[in-house]
Amino acid sequence: MTWTIAWWTQAETELAAAAVKGALQDWCLQWGVDPEVFRVESGSRVATAGSAGWQCVTGSGDRDGVWATHPDVAARTLAAAVCDDERDASVVSRHGGALSLSAARQGAREMLDALRAHFDWTPIDDDQPRELPAGLERGGLGVTIRVGEASFQLILSAGVARSVTGRVKEAFGKPLANLHVVLGQRAIVLSVALRSVRLEVGNLCSLAVGDVIALDHRLDEPATLYAEDASSVAHAHLSRVGSLKAIRLERAAS
Repeated sequence: MTWTIAWWTQAETELAAAAVKGALQDWCLQWGVDPEVFRVESGSRVATAGSAGWQCVTGSGDRDGVWATHPDVAARTLAAAVCDDERDASVVSRHGGALSLSAARQGAREMLDALRAHFDWTPIDDDQPRELPAGLERGGLGVTIRVGEASFQLILSAGVARSVTGRVKEAFGKPLANLHVVLGQRAIVLSVALRSVRLEVGNLCSLAVGDVIALDHRLDEPATLYAEDASSVAHAHLSRVGSLKAIRLERAAS
């Protein structure tokens, strides 16, 4: 299994949150969830793997993997948001009662079904609690669904996150080039510096075409080769190639 390393911009994370929220609007209506307490937040960092409280929602690889807080785990906090009714003091309907927990589990499962239907994700038959794959942390995008005080996490693999945020897939489908190849194709400007010369302002102002300025630089003394950022690259000697002036590298700059 190969996981893509991806960095998500703030705009992309917000777009992912908005897409997930839009996909769950009908779910909120069906479960009587007040829009005022329903919100979706996202970020580039995902939850730490290790706890066996996750369910694979769709797929199993980098391009189509989605993981979520398991409905059985989410039910304990979700029950208060979707089942509690202050007008009904019945034990079975209050948070923690058998009926409220059962209903909350069903609500969490229908939430996942709503997401699958909206994004056309292929369902997974196995709903056993699993550990979150460690590789998902290197490229996944975390989305937190909050219903009141209840928190329900959704982890999108890099491939799914790209489709949800609209990021161009082709840009990530191309194989990565070796760094030295990429750098080797970059053009830079090199400069050769000789020793400086001091002139009085009067002499500088009186210079005319054809005048010769003597430099304090011997012909057998190496010149310094500089890159664009003014860092020294090498020491070189003045030379000639045919009719062109040239430099011959002596040694790399220390």
